[in-house]
Amino acid sequence: MRTRLIPLLVLAALLPVLAPHGAQAASGRVQGIDTAKYQHDGGRAIDWNAVRGSGQRFAFIKATGHADKTDPWFARDWAAAGRAGMIRGAYHYADPSSSAVAQADAIVNVVGSTREAGDLGIVLDLESTGGRSPSALAAWAHAFLNRVESRTGRLPILYTYVSFWSGPMANNRSFGAYPLWLARYGAEPRPLAGWNRWTFWQHTSSARVSGIVGAVDHDVLCCSAGTLAALADGRTPAITRLWHRLGGASGALGLPTGPEAAVPGGWGQAFEHGYVASTSVHGTWAVLSPIWERYSSVRGAAGPLGVPVAAAAEPVPGVVSQQFTGGLILWSRLTGAQPLLGAMLHRWRKDGGVRSQEGLPTGPRVGVAQQFRGGGLYATSTGVHLVPGAIRDRYESLGGPSSVLGLPASEATAFHGGRLVSFDLGTLIELTVGGHTVVV
Repeated sequence: MRTRLIPLLVLAALLPVLAPHGAQAASGRVQGIDTAKYQHDGGRAIDWNAVRGSGQRFAFIKATGHADKTDPWFARDWAAAGRAGMIRGAYHYADPSSSAVAQADAIVNVVGSTREAGDLGIVLDLESTGGRSPSALAAWAHAFLNRVESRTGRLPILYTYVSFWSGPMANNRSFGAYPLWLARYGAEPRPLAGWNRWTFWQHTSSARVSGIVGAVDHDVLCCSAGTLAALADGRTPAITRLWHRLGGASGALGLPTGPEAAVPGGWGQAFEHGYVASTSVHGTWAVLSPIWERYSSVRGAAGPLGVPVAAAAEPVPGVVSQQFTGGLILWSRLTGAQPLLGAMLHRWRKDGGVRSQEGLPTGPRVGVAQQFRGGGLYATSTGVHLVPGAIRDRYESLGGPSSVLGLPASEATAFHGGRLVSFDLGTLIELTVGGHTVVV
C-alpha cells in the first residue's frame, strides 16, 4: 500500500491473469486486490465487472488517510465494486502524528457502519510511526481500533508488514484479536508476534488484473470462501463483542467459517473452534471445546439441544458442563462429552446430578436407554427407572430392553446381602458372595 506512481501500461488491461511471480501464491486460494487513486492513472475508471470476472472475490479500497484525507476515487470505486458483486473493505492510511480518534471518526464518517451485506470491517493501514515510540504507537493503534469498533460494532482489520512490526512496533503482542492483513512479497510469511495466523496476505504489488490499467496489489485469503463471507457479515454486534473478548482472530474461537444464521430468537455463527449464539431471551454465549465437538455432532443449534443459555462451568473438579435450551452436555476425560435431554435429564437431576448414583453419562440416549458410569436409565410407560451397577451390566449382557426380561418395572430394592430389580418378565438379583459380586 505504498503511495507510489504506477506507469501507464495500456496493454495491461488486456491481461486477465496475475504476473507470473504472483501466480503460485494465489493458486487455489480466494483472491482479491487492494486499490487507491494510483489505479486510476489518466483518470481511467476501474472496470469492476472485469475485475470480478477475472476471479477476484474481494477488494480493499483506500478511503482516507495520509495526505489524501479522502481518496478522490473512493466513493465511485466503493459503489461500483459493490454493484459488481465484490466483497469490499475500506482502509485508512494511518498518520500517528495526529489524533487516532479523529482519524477513526473520519473513516467511519466516510464509509459508514460497514454493516451491509458484503462489507468487511474497516482496515487500519499501519506502516508509519508519526515519530512515536513503540509503546506510544501501540497505544495510538489501539485507540483507533477501539474507536472504530465502538462506532461500527465490527471488529476492524489491521494491515502492516513484517519489518514494521518487528522494528517500530517492537513485536507488540497485544493485537492478535484483529484479523491480520500482512504484506510480504516473496515466500509465504509466518504469523507476526501476537497472531497465530494471517487472515489476508498481500503477496505482490505488480499483479495484472483485467479491468485495471497498470499494476495492482494482489491479496489472498488464508481460508475458505465461507470465511470470507463470514467476515463480511456482521449483523449482530453482540457476537462480535464476544468473539473479541475470547481473543478474536487468534483466540479460542478462531475465524468464523460462515455467515450468521437465524436461531430461535436471534442469530448464531459457526467458527473454526466453536459456535456463538445471541438471542434476546438467553443472551450471548459461546460453545467451545470440549463441549463444541459433541454439540456439532448433534446439529448444534438446529438440533435437539438448541442454543446455549450459559457459559460452560465446572460443577465438580474435572467435569465441564454447559446448559442449552433443550438439555445439557457433560464432559470428563473418562466419559468424553455426552448430551442429556428430556426425561433422562430430569431423572438425573432429581437423583442429584453429577453426585447422583448414576454419575456421568457414558454415551447418548439410544432408544429407551442411556448409560452412565453407575448404571443405566430406561424410559418405560411407568417412568424412567435406574438399573444400577452390576445388575445393569448383567441386564445389558442379556440384551437389555430387547432381552427376555423386557423393561425394568421398578427401582432397585435392597435386602440383606444384596438388591434386586424387577423387570416385566423376570428379576435380577445382586448378591455379595465371598467378597465377590454376582448377579443371578
